[in-house]
Amino acid sequence: MSMPTLEPALEPRAGDIGAERVPGGVRGRLLDPWAIALFATVVSAAWACRPSLWFDEGATISASASRTLPELWRLLSHIDAVHGAYYLLMHGWFAVFGPTEFWSRFPSSLAVGAAAAGVTVFTKQFSTRPMAVCAGAIFAILPRTTWAGMEARPYAFVAAAAVWLTVLFVATVRHSRPRGWLWYALGLMLSILLNLNLVLLVPVYGAMLPLLAPKGARKSPVLWWTASSAIAVAAMTPFILFAHNQVWQVNWIYPVSWHYAFDIVLRQYFDHSVAFAIASAVLIVAAVVIRLAGVTAPTGDLRRLLIIAAAWMVIPTALVVVYSAISEPIYYPRYLIFTAPAM
Repeated sequence: MSMPTLEPALEPRAGDIGAERVPGGVRGRLLDPWAIALFATVVSAAWACRPSLWFDEGATISASASRTLPELWRLLSHIDAVHGAYYLLMHGWFAVFGPTEFWSRFPSSLAVGAAAAGVTVFTKQFSTRPMAVCAGAIFAILPRTTWAGMEARPYAFVAAAAVWLTVLFVATVRHSRPRGWLWYALGLMLSILLNLNLVLLVPVYGAMLPLLAPKGARKSPVLWWTASSAIAVAAMTPFILFAHNQVWQVNWIYPVSWHYAFDIVLRQYFDHSVAFAIASAVLIVAAVVIRLAGVTAPTGDLRRLLIIAAAWMVIPTALVVVYSAISEPIYYPRYLIFTAPAM
């Protein structure tokens, strides 16, 4: 069994969203994600060697570069199981490259490139080629993204996994073939193994289903999504419970308070860049005003795209905040980086 190629599976139907009508469109569609990936990688890697390694990055080097595999396994049985997949990847990386500032962070820069390419591919399914390229470029310079791309931690990989799993989900829902749902289930399991928070994409996909399923065939995708998601989550439940037993590692997170509003509005996507946040707010308000003034919207199904993006950002954030309020505080802005592709 071979994995299906995503690009043909995502090809818009005649008269559907994002249909390509220009000569050379196929070549451009294939090159655009690669160009955006290169741009995003360069933006993040350009400053990867300048800041000194900080405490959490030191933990990455300690776990991945200073231990044998048996020693790493013993470490994960006590702490940082949630980062185990990333540590294993970096263990292989450090076998080739030294644990300097640049080489420790460069994998994250590459992961940001992969995530930006995914944003471009995803947006193209609902809009025009120029808008898809702009979306990928904006994601590449988003402060939360550049922060992840120049840090030797798993967050850039989490963003990449989230966006490409979503691309796979869109293709699978539109065609609803058993093989596609198998790959979706496997992708979901690997994503959860990379980061527990990615299980929160499941309710997001539930909200996306009615917007993506072909007319007259909505029941079948719902059944396939329910079954494949349930199997994937059930298979990963032992790991989820095991990693959750180490939740004491984040007991420094403060309880729910008014600070959460500040974190969600600013730090979750813009880190500490107030100027970037204000500029983004101005652009969003300007776009709304222009649309209300009767200016024709760009080609594509922007309404559907905006609803999906809003669900992608709001649902996981709301679930984490509610859990933090009624159980134990686990909300921290950078932990929600997997919602950044929707911004």
